[in-house]
Amino acid sequence: MADRPRPICGERAALGVLVLGVLYGMLLAVLLSVLAIIHRLASPEVVELGRLGEGRDFVDRSRHPEALVQPDVVVLRPGEPLFFANAERIMALVERRAVAQDAHTVILSLEESSDLDSTAVDVLGEASIRLGAAGRALVLARLKDPVRDLLNESGTAQIALAGRSARSVADAVDAATRPFSKEMTV
Repeated sequence: MADRPRPICGERAALGVLVLGVLYGMLLAVLLSVLAIIHRLASPEVVELGRLGEGRDFVDRSRHPEALVQPDVVVLRPGEPLFFANAERIMALVERRAVAQDAHTVILSLEESSDLDSTAVDVLGEASIRLGAAGRALVLARLKDPVRDLLNESGTAQIALAGRSARSVADAVDAATRPFSKEMTV
């Protein structure tokens, strides 16, 4: 989050009120806020997670350099919900990081996504297929129940992601180190 510019909508709103008057200044503030939200959602950061000590907690490695990583496994978490405007960008970044780190398993923590639209489901399925063709597995972790239900009902995601999700990041990492484990289920 340190890379992101600090919010300045309040300052711009105050300036807008002074220059344009109360009504038009407030309308400008609302417009700026909506644009800031759209920009933030469309260009989220994707952080790498690492395990704190021997526990089950996974944290942002850029904020916690002491966090441990599992060899051949990369754990990533988008900072915003996955949806049509950012799904392709996020999954392209996920795939690039998997290649760069030569990971056999990519764990994607979707705790920020309480729902997925059809584009996000399709992009997840396609990314899973591409990663699989490259000898890598995509594992989804921290799925909310509506997202899990949606993936179970979706033909594309069901084919691509069947048997590749876990309730927690720790469960996903543990299962990734035991490739024949039956612990991962959608």
